[in-house]
Amino acid sequence: MKNIKRREALKRAAWIMGGVISAPTIAGIMNGCTPKPELTWEPKFFTEDQARLVMQVAETIIPETGTPGAKSLGVPGFIEEMVSTVYSPEDRDEFVKGLVAFDKECQEKLGDDFVGLDTSKQKEFCTQKDTEMKKTWDRSFFWKMKELTIVGYYTTEYGTTEALQYTAIPVEQHGCVPIDEAGNGKVWAT
Repeated sequence: MKNIKRREALKRAAWIMGGVISAPTIAGIMNGCTPKPELTWEPKFFTEDQARLVMQVAETIIPETGTPGAKSLGVPGFIEEMVSTVYSPEDRDEFVKGLVAFDKECQEKLGDDFVGLDTSKQKEFCTQKDTEMKKTWDRSFFWKMKELTIVGYYTTEYGTTEALQYTAIPVEQHGCVPIDEAGNGKVWAT
């Protein structure tokens, strides 16, 4: 696999998110916060229940399919590191309050906490939150959670070298080609 520098990984993740990444996320990446794939993750900042919720929401945003999901690439630990070391105390408190409110809303609307739902209901709830977020463009808890998940995923070695199609400089433009000849739907990472 190709080694990639932190700045390049951040640039690629920003491209995926349409160029919108918050200042604390950029600062965290530039200061060395990166996902560390681990079989076990012991939270140091979040409570165990909060850690399970963060882990399951991240995995719902980027699930394991034919490729690794957020959980197997260490993204939940990355999220904890970002929130606990990069976020200001106010932003940290706001994130935790948002996490609690997210789970409470899930319980009220679907009758169980998020972790207790089956994957289809988890996906349904996250899709609903994503739709709400896109209507208002409010930097809510879900926006931050999604941002941290996507940035965490695409700054892993796998995310930058395997999930994205790497071409140093796409030198030719071919307008109408079958998708299998154009990278099978992978995003360009330059």
